[in-house]
Amino acid sequence: MTSPDSDTYANLDVGIATIALLNMGFCMRVHCLLMFVFLGSLTVPAQDWQACKPEGDYSFNDVKAAVHRVTSSRMYSGWDEKTFNRSGDLVAVAVLKTLDDSEMASTESVNFVLLIVRMAFDCPQYCVKVTDDRRPRMTLLLLEHLNEITGGKMQKDIEEAKRFILQQAGQANCQMEGIIYENGVPIRFCTKG
Repeated sequence: MTSPDSDTYANLDVGIATIALLNMGFCMRVHCLLMFVFLGSLTVPAQDWQACKPEGDYSFNDVKAAVHRVTSSRMYSGWDEKTFNRSGDLVAVAVLKTLDDSEMASTESVNFVLLIVRMAFDCPQYCVKVTDDRRPRMTLLLLEHLNEITGGKMQKDIEEAKRFILQQAGQANCQMEGIIYENGVPIRFCTKG
């Protein structure tokens, strides 16, 4: 026969063992949960970058859709113009991803592409929120490419669009601009930040 003290100790040992098992089970659940959160966080960066959009801007997919809509329907809406105005240099990337060379080679297509890139740089300083998209790096490459695939037939129009874009982009990068007069001759100045 066992004494009451030994039953108490036996029950206490069973209780401690149960608590230890529960704690171990709890720890396993916590480890599993932490592993799930960790693995879940690895998949977040893998989401489609083309669907991401900065605050108040359009995603790359939105810009591509507007380029496709304008070049295929041969007309544009205020929504399309607003999309291009706020996207800047991203528009050139969308044009290159949306249209192949054979689609861009016709005179009519070139005219629409030139219209689109002009809209993209109508007001880069105020409309384009992403600072890097205010600089026409990809747009200048696109214009060069357009000149090559058209065999120089549209060179005058392309050069005119290029001048406009460079002028607009130059104004967008000014911290302060104005006109000073030297010997009665007005000289425009622009200070870079």
